[in-house]
Amino acid sequence: MSVVLRLIVGFSAGAVCSPAAVLLLRWTATTVLTWRRAVTVVVLSGGVGAGVALWERPLVSAGVAFLLLGVPIAVVDAIEHRIPDRLSLPLAALTVTALVVGTPGEWGRIVAGGGLCFGLLLLSYVLSGQPGPGDVKLAVSVGAVLGRLGWSWLLGGLVATYLLTALAGLVGVAAGRYRVRDGQVPMGPAMVAVVVAAGALASPCINAS
Repeated sequence: MSVVLRLIVGFSAGAVCSPAAVLLLRWTATTVLTWRRAVTVVVLSGGVGAGVALWERPLVSAGVAFLLLGVPIAVVDAIEHRIPDRLSLPLAALTVTALVVGTPGEWGRIVAGGGLCFGLLLLSYVLSGQPGPGDVKLAVSVGAVLGRLGWSWLLGGLVATYLLTALAGLVGVAAGRYRVRDGQVPMGPAMVAVVVAAGALASPCINAS
């Protein structure tokens, strides 16, 4: 299957799965789910589905977990600046389990990646209060995937996450959504975007094209 066809199929599958993400968003968010936000969830689900469609086959089940849970995590965090445990903890369990079952010979890197990413963000939270506790818990899922891809992906993914978060902060300040003195920009959307992009870019189907 060509890359373009994978993207089309993945986007369609993600859009079809979007009602589940909408239901999870309504279950965990405290703000009203407007029709614009619902449309955003559909589009984001399609985008994540397209990215996951490029992932290496043994990793796709972990990608599906990010499709179903990562999208509402990103949206809730963008709106409310928090990541509900009801989403982040199941995502961690599903992601690690799917990766270990799909690639049992790589469990060391999977666990080490999740643990290292969690530990680094936890240390940052303890020392500076940032990022938030929800981001620290989400780091387990993100680190597990990036660790499975390789140590260079883990390092690059962490750097890319902070860069994307900083860029989002600048755009948010310019748009009047954030204030500089608040010092708190949602990191969840960047974390989800980075892990989906990394899984696609590291895929053999991309490297072979």
